[in-house]
Amino acid sequence: MELAEKRIEYRDNSTPIYIYPIGDVHMGAYNCAEGHFRKYVDYIKKQKNAYWIGGGDLCDCIVPSDASRYDVRSLADWIFTGDAMTVKEALTDIAKQERERVTEILWPIRDRCLGLIAGNHEEQLMRRSYNAHHYIMCDALKAPNLTDCAFVRLSLQNPSRVVSTVVIFLHHGFGGGRTPGAEPNHMARLRAFIDADIILRGHSHSFRIEPPQPILCIPRKGSLPDECNQREIKSANWGCWLKSYARGPSTYDSRMAYPARTLTALEIEIKPRKHKKKTVAGRGVDSRAPLITMRECSYE
Repeated sequence: MELAEKRIEYRDNSTPIYIYPIGDVHMGAYNCAEGHFRKYVDYIKKQKNAYWIGGGDLCDCIVPSDASRYDVRSLADWIFTGDAMTVKEALTDIAKQERERVTEILWPIRDRCLGLIAGNHEEQLMRRSYNAHHYIMCDALKAPNLTDCAFVRLSLQNPSRVVSTVVIFLHHGFGGGRTPGAEPNHMARLRAFIDADIILRGHSHSFRIEPPQPILCIPRKGSLPDECNQREIKSANWGCWLKSYARGPSTYDSRMAYPARTLTALEIEIKPRKHKKKTVAGRGVDSRAPLITMRECSYE
């Protein structure tokens, strides 16, 4: 786990800040929806005040030493371009080809990266092949290495030096996700012990925005309000960039009969609020919490 902080300056309280999770791309898989992914990255590039965070499994990272999952037919066609010697060299280090390709796509937005966590595919590559793929990618993109999960604190600062904060917890994910109840149950387990404004996960390739979780509280000092204060935890699964059933050769997804997944991206909008007191039921209540909105991203 890692703890990280990013200070973001904004002009006024009406200027939104955007966060885009990028995970489960599986670059190098035959059914990777690379065209859609490139459009999403281009959309982020054009957005003002936009930042992104890597959620793991950016590359497929399935190599011959992973005998239970490797299938040469499941590799993307672009790996086999060039003459015979070029293809042979590409196949000697499949993860390197995938890493270089996804790095090239993400390069225009590298300076907006809040960091990268590793997914289970990077972890398996490390265990089976002693390949430090995740560390190399972090170095290539000059991105903070957030290990397997992380708290990221965004300190939002305007020209008058007023600061509010948003805490994000990011985990690649765990467990299966075939049934409708799997995703909310996985997220509920995280929300049971994680104190953050935003909780994000992936792994199951599902796109899902959970209903806000209200948390009741009272001030730890000063006068008591007439009613409880309330804050909300926002949480979501960021989805994936895989065509569940791509026409062509067998893929890991189709062999395992995984449910079809949507190519939907997540957009998080944060509107900072000036630190001020407002009157509720005759008492002053702190109302500096930023306004957080999660929605589907119309990147096309």
